[in-house]
Amino acid sequence: MRVTDVLDFALRCAVVVFMIGTLGGVGLGLAVRDVGAPLKQASFVALSLFLCWIVCPVIAVLLLRLVPLEPGYATGLLLLSLAPCAPFAPAMTQIARGDQAYMAALVLLTAASTVVMMPIAMPLLVEGFSADAAAIARPLVLFVLLPLFIGMAVRARWRAAADELLPVVGVVTSFAGGALLVLTGVRHGGAVLGAIGSLAIATQVLYFAAVTAAAYVFGSALPHERRSVLTLGLCTRNLGAALAPLAATDYAPGAMVMIVIAVPVTLGLSLGVAHWLARRERARHAPPPRRAPVHTPAGSA
Repeated sequence: MRVTDVLDFALRCAVVVFMIGTLGGVGLGLAVRDVGAPLKQASFVALSLFLCWIVCPVIAVLLLRLVPLEPGYATGLLLLSLAPCAPFAPAMTQIARGDQAYMAALVLLTAASTVVMMPIAMPLLVEGFSADAAAIARPLVLFVLLPLFIGMAVRARWRAAADELLPVVGVVTSFAGGALLVLTGVRHGGAVLGAIGSLAIATQVLYFAAVTAAAYVFGSALPHERRSVLTLGLCTRNLGAALAPLAATDYAPGAMVMIVIAVPVTLGLSLGVAHWLARRERARHAPPPRRAPVHTPAGSA
């Protein structure tokens, strides 16, 4: 067996463990009762779906018309545009003082809708993407939706066990994510260096900034607790879901690289956005500055 075959096998194993771990971990921390009320808010659900499946892909397509990215990088960006709301978004919501119940509902809503929408959208958006809808949906169901639902079922039946499993799953997932970064660098080092020297990273930053701004503007009618949920859900990307379709077809290395380099980009951006949202909320509730009393000189008229 060649070294490249071993690296490819290890890379695929890291991808699978990372995908299962991220969504399984979310499910272990997600109680079914927490998501019921938010999902009954039709306006919130409709706005979330509109932003996820109309605004985000349209922004990606427009950017790719303006920026001449290589096909592999372009495919990676389109996959990212179809994978909203990272599993770490609830942690960012806590920093931003958002509504955790609404974020839990958004995680569930985006995971379920990704399984439906990505298989439909990918052949339409990516030229030459030959896998059929069923082939794309299969890894999404196995590695995104199923781990999420299993984690939720474990929490519903054995809450104490879910609490004990959660940190273990977090460690394993973090290890798999680190291995994914390293193995991608070793196996596709030339493509990684090419991304650094090309417009790939700059385009990715522009994309995340644009979808963040769009979510914040479209959510202006919502209270801060829900507006921050929508903003952070859109500015983060579910990298496991973005990676899943690559298992269904032969892909250019640039697609994998584009998704992997999104790890530090989306983490850094969402952390900055979360702190910015928290500062705005503190400023909104801060008491107005006290005016110094005006002293009138004695004897003045």
